[in-house]
Amino acid sequence: MATPRATIAILSIGSMGLGIASLLQSHNYRVITNVSDRSKATQDRAASAGIISFSDDEILVRRADYVLSIVPPRDAVATAKRVQKAAILRRPGNGRDNLYYLDLNAISPATVKSIERVFAECSQGIRFVDGGIIGGPPSLSQTEASGWTRPGIPLSGSHPLHEAPVSGAHLAEILNSRHLGPEIGSASGLKCCFAALSKGFAALALQSYTTASSLGVLGPLQDYLDVYNPAGRQRAEKSIVGCTGKAYRWVEEMNQINECFAEEGGWQDQGKVFREIAGLFQRLADVVEREGTEGMKDTEDVVQVLSGSLKKV
Repeated sequence: MATPRATIAILSIGSMGLGIASLLQSHNYRVITNVSDRSKATQDRAASAGIISFSDDEILVRRADYVLSIVPPRDAVATAKRVQKAAILRRPGNGRDNLYYLDLNAISPATVKSIERVFAECSQGIRFVDGGIIGGPPSLSQTEASGWTRPGIPLSGSHPLHEAPVSGAHLAEILNSRHLGPEIGSASGLKCCFAALSKGFAALALQSYTTASSLGVLGPLQDYLDVYNPAGRQRAEKSIVGCTGKAYRWVEEMNQINECFAEEGGWQDQGKVFREIAGLFQRLADVVEREGTEGMKDTEDVVQVLSGSLKKV
C-alpha cells in the first residue's frame, strides 16, 4: 500500500463530511476525526467508512496536516475554538509543518473573520483558510473524467491551499478548489451569495405552494407552470422536497446570509428578508422534529403537512 499523501482531520462526519472523506480516501489521503461526542449513527458512519476516530482532540490535531471544518453554521465558531485549544501542544518545527485549518462552513464574512482572529491570537502556527462548499457531497461517477462528481470549493486568504507544503497542490485539485484571492471573507461571501439564490428560492417555493394550496389552486398553479415555466416547476418541487431534512441547518445559514447582505452588500434593512426566511425554515424544522419526514415524501405531502401546521397557529 502506498504511503498516504497527508492526514486530513474532518469535523464532522455528516453527509458532506462523509462524501469528502470518501473522495480523499480514494486518492490515498488518511482521514481522521473525533466523533466521540456525536450520535451513535455518526460514529457508525465514520467506522463503516474506514475513518480513524480519536476521542481526544489534542491527539487528532497532532496527527493532522489539515483540519476541514464542515459543521452546521451554528457550530462553526465553537469548532474553531475547540481546535485552537487542542493545538496548544502541536507546534511547528522538528519536521512538522504548520497546521492548515479550512473553514468550509456556510457563514458570513464577519463570522469567518471572527474565527480568523481566534487563530491569530494563538501562537501555534495555524494557517487559516476561508472557504465554502457549493454543490452536493462528492459521489462516484461513471461520466466525470475524475471518476467523481464533486462540489466546488472556493477558498480565500493569505495561505493558498495549493502552496501548502504537504500535498497542497494535489489536495487543492482533488477538492475541486479555486483560490479567489488573499482576502478572508471572499470565499464565505461567495457561498452566501450562491446559497441566497438556491435556498432563498426554496423558501419562496414553499410559501407559494402552501398559499396556493390554502386557496385551493395548487393544481392550476402547477398547470400554468407546466405551460409557461416548466423548469421553474421542476426546480420548485425538487427544492420543496429536498429541504425538509435540511431545514434545521439552514436556519442559521439564512441569518448568516442576512448578515452578509447587510454588512458586505450594504442592504441593511432590505437584507433582513433572510432573517424572515430563517423563520420560515425554523417553522419547517419544528414540523419535521414533531412529525418526522416519513409523511413528506413528495411535494403534495410537504405542502399538506406544512399548511396544516400553519393553520394551527
